Amino acid sequence: MQRVDLFPASVPTNWTRFRSWLLPAVGLVLIALVVVLPSQLSSAPLNDQDQVEINHNADYYQSLNQSVAPEGQLGKSFDQEISDADFRGTALIVHHNRVILQKGYGYANDKKGERNQAGSFFQIASVQKGLTAALVVRTIEAGKLSYQTKLSDYYPQVPNASKITIRDLLTMTSGLRQVKQPRSFESEADNVNYSANHVEVISQPGDGHGWTYQAVNYRLLAGILMKIHRQSFDQLFYQTFNDDYHLQIASYKQFGKLAHMTQGYGDGDDNPVGTETVEYERETGTGNVAMTTGMLYRFYRLIFDQRLVKHPNQMWQNVPPATYASGVYQLNNFKTAHGIFTGYEPSVVLSEDGKDAVILLSNQYNQDHTFEGLSRRLFQEMTNIPT
Repeated sequence: MQRVDLFPASVPTNWTRFRSWLLPAVGLVLIALVVVLPSQLSSAPLNDQDQVEINHNADYYQSLNQSVAPEGQLGKSFDQEISDADFRGTALIVHHNRVILQKGYGYANDKKGERNQAGSFFQIASVQKGLTAALVVRTIEAGKLSYQTKLSDYYPQVPNASKITIRDLLTMTSGLRQVKQPRSFESEADNVNYSANHVEVISQPGDGHGWTYQAVNYRLLAGILMKIHRQSFDQLFYQTFNDDYHLQIASYKQFGKLAHMTQGYGDGDDNPVGTETVEYERETGTGNVAMTTGMLYRFYRLIFDQRLVKHPNQMWQNVPPATYASGVYQLNNFKTAHGIFTGYEPSVVLSEDGKDAVILLSNQYNQDHTFEGLSRRLFQEMTNIPT
């Protein structure tokens, strides 16, 4: 005998009433799939022109995961300019929401003869602070925290903690500086506790005139997130950005095992540089992950398009005259992000809507030959916005 509780032989239904709402509902679902998930659909074969448009459209996930040959006079000009600058790394150029160039330059690993490419992974150093900030803002928008919450609610031992707000930490106007770095610790939480116990006051909180770049602000934010969400920072970070938003970020533990990892270099091709594990470990929330150019751009677009956070303008609110907030510098009609880690230099320049962008991820850092100026020069040539 068949079990009708699992496999009912027949279900009495008023078909006319059922059909009246079923067919419109199906239609709405199909429309939603086409509108919301263009990058996930692969139905009928595309003609050559449609494929070209997808390959260059910065809205599409797949266009950010592949090499794009220089397009048009501007793309070709930039390709030559980047080569002439002896750039080593991967460049992504987006103009009017169109990928006009994404390619690798120089070697990912000289010894192995491996060249950089669109899919190469680079340490993004301090640029990671923007992702940490996004986690904080998502927590605020979920009602678990506010911009005015005091640091003393989580780390009362920090000097001036009762005067320092979450906004102060996001904008690095807390007036704090870490005076000593740990050589070893048991966990991410222990690392943050060490930071909290080894800071000093160098200016009053909330004052943009006293701004200085201090990574401890974001280490404390990472600790606050761990306390609120009751999980490690890594768990929250990769669950959000990889599981939910598919940004393919690699941890420092995974980095050396990647097929497309890059070796960091100093002042020459014959000068590969290494990093002690503890140098990665203590950068909790502040700069120890690797990304590709395409997925880093996608992160910023998720913010601009209000898909990752609801109110990006609140997230990027700075404290004048300081220009820094949530991982980026707010300049006249554009935003920048920059980082330095042993042998790596990421440089990002974005328009106010994110549809014009220059992202240079380099596996070479030499303080006498930085590529930050190149990224700004390319952006200015593309947009006519003075940088």
